[in-house]
Amino acid sequence: MRSISSQFRRVTPIMLISYLLVFLSQLVVIIISTYKNIPLDTFTQDPTQKMNAPFYIGAFSNIGVMFWSGATVLCLFTAYIVRERFNNNTDFKFLLVSGLITLLLAFDDMFLLHEEVLPRYMHIPTNAVILTYINIFIIYIILFWRKILSTEFIILLSAFFLLGLSTVIDLLPLPMEKDSFLEDAIKLFGIVSWFIYFCRYCRQLLRLS
Repeated sequence: MRSISSQFRRVTPIMLISYLLVFLSQLVVIIISTYKNIPLDTFTQDPTQKMNAPFYIGAFSNIGVMFWSGATVLCLFTAYIVRERFNNNTDFKFLLVSGLITLLLAFDDMFLLHEEVLPRYMHIPTNAVILTYINIFIIYIILFWRKILSTEFIILLSAFFLLGLSTVIDLLPLPMEKDSFLEDAIKLFGIVSWFIYFCRYCRQLLRLS
């Protein structure tokens, strides 16, 4: 019984915070649903069920979000570990910023920020959003180029190249019928490269190899 009470004291604060965040997110959805007269199940149902669409709709996009999410967790969790156990401030900053950028890219893919949300609802042109992302990457490289060069940077360069190439294919007019498959296929290679880079980096940093 003593161990159960001790465990209860340890986990209660984090569980309360987590449940509060989930509750607040649900409250926001209820408010939006009421204000905009949108059915609540629009926010909760799986899109393929809601649209009565085949299960494989958006498979590449879903897989990409999974890899973005995996890389985000790797970066942020490892950042916490190196800060708490190793007091490594340099790697902490690199992983924290990398995790936040990855989280932004995951949200962009999941909710179509630069394609739909920002241009349509906030009247920010798609090109302006993409230019902002490019500037974020430039600042990221300027801040951490020494750290990047001390790692297996070829993998990260591959990710940058492939993600950039998919963006170019999306923006530039091509001498062929527009088809998003090529863009999305190349983008998925870039996302997987990004995940592999941080997976290997975090693994080496935590001395699990």
